[in-house]
Amino acid sequence: MKEEAKAAFKKAALGAENNAYDIIAKLDPEYFEKLKGLYVDATFGREGALPRKTKELIMVGICCALLRPRGIRVHSERALKLGVTPKEVLEAMEVAAIPGGMPGLWLGVETLQEILKSKGQEFK
Repeated sequence: MKEEAKAAFKKAALGAENNAYDIIAKLDPEYFEKLKGLYVDATFGREGALPRKTKELIMVGICCALLRPRGIRVHSERALKLGVTPKEVLEAMEVAAIPGGMPGLWLGVETLQEILKSKGQEFK
């Protein structure tokens, strides 16, 4: 079952790298199976009332408000991969500045700029 769970995480990741899941799967396979249930089955692997794009934008905002650079990068990359525009990602970051403060917005926009630069894209 662990390999099936790892495949589900990889699919839900949309190409974003997170080696921590491989480590968790190795160190505590039972916990990893439970985590898959929450992360993949209940959140990112299903289309509920909110489409995946919206869920990723929510995560971008939360990660900005909490000053989580890794989360900002991963969820911004996933949102862009799903067809969200850079402007939409930026607006999620801007909204997060209300509860989270300006440092989260600064971290977010710097991260977004790095992502776009690495893809050879400009902000539009």
